[in-house]
Amino acid sequence: MTVYCWVKMFWSDEKLRWNSSDYGGLTRLYLADHEIWQPDIVLYNSASGTEVDHYGNTHSIVHEDGTVLWVPPSLFRVFCDLNLRRWPYDEQTCLLRLGSWTYDGDQVDLQLDDNEAEFDLMVQNTQWEILGLARKRNVAFYSCCSEPYIDVTFALTLKRRSPTYNALVLTPIVAIVALTLLTFLLPPNATEKVLLGGCTALIVCLFLLFFSQMLPAMANHTPLIVTFYSCTLMMVTVSLVLSVLVLNISRTLHLMNVPWQLKSLLIGRFGICIGLGNYIRLANAEQHGMIGGNLGEEMREHPLDDQHGEEHHMIPMERQAHEPSGTSRTRTMFYDWILVAAAVDRLALLLYCLLFIVLAAAYI
Repeated sequence: MTVYCWVKMFWSDEKLRWNSSDYGGLTRLYLADHEIWQPDIVLYNSASGTEVDHYGNTHSIVHEDGTVLWVPPSLFRVFCDLNLRRWPYDEQTCLLRLGSWTYDGDQVDLQLDDNEAEFDLMVQNTQWEILGLARKRNVAFYSCCSEPYIDVTFALTLKRRSPTYNALVLTPIVAIVALTLLTFLLPPNATEKVLLGGCTALIVCLFLLFFSQMLPAMANHTPLIVTFYSCTLMMVTVSLVLSVLVLNISRTLHLMNVPWQLKSLLIGRFGICIGLGNYIRLANAEQHGMIGGNLGEEMREHPLDDQHGEEHHMIPMERQAHEPSGTSRTRTMFYDWILVAAAVDRLALLLYCLLFIVLAAAYI
């Protein structure tokens, strides 16, 4: 943290006292910094290495009673122990520890005045907002010496301004969650499911790369928003696996029926509750021969109706011999497996909605 400020220091110098009546009513002097003694107050926790000259070369005001006022413009650079866990809504506290470099507490006794820090002339920072400034006087004793060593600590509490980060980081979360959930709302046999999931995974990877470039590597405090994106990437990857599974179920020619226990569960109240009403009607209509060839072609996307086609020849010869309506049964089985694939999508949709709510409550 870099702080530009004015430091107001008072001290009393007995060698600079005089009677104003002896000097024509002169009550104050303006003296350069090299003309009088000044306390060597330095920043103990400076991040500038060996540089200890924090103050500008401004004049001091000396009063006739020996009181000296020095208000130099100052530049302080310190290291802050950042906790970015709540980034970009984080609050940070940085410490400025000032004390004499060569004098102990018996020679230079640092005190804090009763006035609070003045922010009237402060230039607003575009990224940080100052919430408060706490001051504390510390007296330390060391094993080497009997005299006290005094320093003053200023604790500056900052809050990050977040409107820009809302647009850059938080708003895309809504789009990523929506794209992930839309994957499960596409028809079970739509190949666009894999394309949509792959694009979503690419977007999440780009954001994680953006975070790696923007945020410092923190050993103890991983930002919650980064954890959210990492978990989202894993969930998107799992959704791609589920999409491939659903496509395999819905587009493969199955030679065995859906187990009756499973089908009865899906065509019952449970299936209606999870939004399978349309697929249940299609399966029932196909079972009763109420679906025309054109609609069947649109749902299957491969020529199951063609009795001389490739899929027809995939039916065992024994079944074709003993079951003249084998193709009709294949159509019925196809719609039953479409129903199973749609059920997998709907259950995954409900599960992902729950997981995203939990992640949002925990990490945002």
